[in-house]
Amino acid sequence: MLWLTWRQHRTQLLVTVAALAVLGSVLLINGLGAAGFAAQHAPAADCVADTPECSAYLVEMNERIRPVGELLSWLPLLAPAMIGAFWGAPLLAREFEQGTHQLAWTQSVTRRRWLAAKIVGLGAAVTLGGLVLACAVSPWLAAFDVAPFNVDRFDPRWFRLVGIVPAAWWLSAFLLGMAAGALFRRTLPAMAVTLAVCALAFFGLLRAPSSYAAPVRAVQAEVIDELTPEGSLSVHDYWIDRSGRQYTSQDRTLALAGLCGTDETTKKYAKCSFRHGFRQVAEFHPAGRFWRFQLTEAGVLLIPALALGGVAVRRTLRPRI
Repeated sequence: MLWLTWRQHRTQLLVTVAALAVLGSVLLINGLGAAGFAAQHAPAADCVADTPECSAYLVEMNERIRPVGELLSWLPLLAPAMIGAFWGAPLLAREFEQGTHQLAWTQSVTRRRWLAAKIVGLGAAVTLGGLVLACAVSPWLAAFDVAPFNVDRFDPRWFRLVGIVPAAWWLSAFLLGMAAGALFRRTLPAMAVTLAVCALAFFGLLRAPSSYAAPVRAVQAEVIDELTPEGSLSVHDYWIDRSGRQYTSQDRTLALAGLCGTDETTKKYAKCSFRHGFRQVAEFHPAGRFWRFQLTEAGVLLIPALALGGVAVRRTLRPRI
């Protein structure tokens, strides 16, 4: 069965392997260039952004990461959609559409073994492909994560390209496509439904990590440099007065215009606002929650996908009257 599975699906396998190889080569070349530049020209980690040395470094690193980053930003949507449409949807739909399942099931191979070989073998390959993508992107990001140019792994551009989330997206899309193929028993409708659901899931979960747990709340009552720790996922920033009433930054500036002036960039202004009872509040998720959120999103994706996969298997094994 493994040989048959390879013969039937080698095109998808080879195309995916080639795409990952090309992407890995691009990331390697770009990452090595960024690492070499950072090693030679990185300023002090606490440099001020508007100084010539620091500004030039930030601009150069941004120019190096931007073109590849723009390419990668499409992968969290396109890669699972392509896996679901071209790996998952034809898996059962094509067999039913062409009637080849009737020949396969009249041989010595049982339906269960036939399904197990296809689903487990291809599902493992898909999961491995997602992990390979994450293993290629992570060191590339690390090459740019040199202070003062820091990479935020909570950023929607990167969160679904590192860790275990790419594998979860790929496997869930594969199971979704397989379920659509078992339901419609036609390849094109199954592919269309899979693409639509993948797009809805992507945009529905785009900003979801901030809601995976209750945020930490920090209140600033005196002038300090940073209220939110480095690497955190910011949820909400606002101001409160003595009564607890919330203010936006603009509303606070208007309320204090006659008392503290309007230049809110100075420490004198900040001390004045604190003296009049205003406090700055930040709600955020600390960097330590990254893997917790990765596991949460993997569960959000895989639990319904595995349920759909179970329905597809049961429907396929059930004889049609």
